[in-house]
Amino acid sequence: MTTSISYTYPDQNFWERYSELWHNCIHPSPFQSPVFIQFLADAYPQDLAIYQCLKQDKLIGAVFFRKVNGVYEFLSEVKSDHNFFTLHRECTQEETKGFFKGLVDEIKSRNWALVLNYQPSWASYMETFISEGKKGGIYWGLSSHSVCPALVCDSPKEVLERFDKIKNLRYYVSRLKKQQNAVFEAFTDDEDLSEWSRQFCECHIKRWKGTPTPSKYNTPEMQEFHKNCLEAWAKEGLLRRFSVRVGEERIAFNLALMQENALVGHSQAYDPEFYKYSPGKALMYFIGEWMMQQGICKIDFGKGGESYKYGMTNVDMDLYKIFMSNYSNVRFVLKSKLEKTARDNADFIKVYRGKIRPRLLQARQWARSGARRFF
Repeated sequence: MTTSISYTYPDQNFWERYSELWHNCIHPSPFQSPVFIQFLADAYPQDLAIYQCLKQDKLIGAVFFRKVNGVYEFLSEVKSDHNFFTLHRECTQEETKGFFKGLVDEIKSRNWALVLNYQPSWASYMETFISEGKKGGIYWGLSSHSVCPALVCDSPKEVLERFDKIKNLRYYVSRLKKQQNAVFEAFTDDEDLSEWSRQFCECHIKRWKGTPTPSKYNTPEMQEFHKNCLEAWAKEGLLRRFSVRVGEERIAFNLALMQENALVGHSQAYDPEFYKYSPGKALMYFIGEWMMQQGICKIDFGKGGESYKYGMTNVDMDLYKIFMSNYSNVRFVLKSKLEKTARDNADFIKVYRGKIRPRLLQARQWARSGARRFF
């Protein structure tokens, strides 16, 4: 078994081998799917690094990194809810150990600084990864980064039964249909994808305008990037789109992806002018009906512990943040330890998320607005 890191854009042979690997991996994440990850590699070719593990010339493990301000992170970080390593499902325990030991050795010899955000604690290889990282002779830091609330049921019918118990959820659907002649939509292919994506971005901008967290889709470049991501997922049959339409305009959106037999919620938006109708909640009830029809009994609500998720979930899945580098990288190690200490302090995190971060974001927004007016 051999491991290596390449900084060059891969050839077609590699992409074919990676596609075979992903379709046979332990956790076939949509955020690591072949068409999507190749689209991201095309977008950031100069910053790309690929770690791969071969067994007798067969690709049994791979991960794509991107260098950002001197630090490597997952390439999928630009648009993902969790970042899985891609490992063949037939890997033995020893081969899994070798995969992660090889990564640690590469980091050590190349003097990399690595920050891995949104690492799924529930990944089957995580215990092995942690063990190899701790004994690898490099700085290793791990902290809780976020959560993925999820609804995990024994049957698809139970999903809808739980949604039925949530106050007014079914009523919101009925009211929208009766008072607004609303149509609830579900797309499993690329039908009307460009227009749907355009309306989603416009709605997202409108929803977050004037808040400390304005929409990231407020430029033509980001809107095109968003559409291209949807097209990549649609090509592999992973994209699921849900929306509420009133007339010709869509007033609520829910973008989700398939991972095995589970739905992964990725992004949502609704028109604030229809706030009193609770279109986002109504759409969730429609999604519950759709899940029952499709035989799906798990929905992962994506990264973030927003309060609206907790009325509809029964499991919290932790997401880790992992820091790795040589101890000689003193600045990185000290900064990582400081962040880890802060994240491990629940009271500080509560204050930071509730008071400090909103003010920092507001100050940043004011600074950007002032700069635009000045220039």
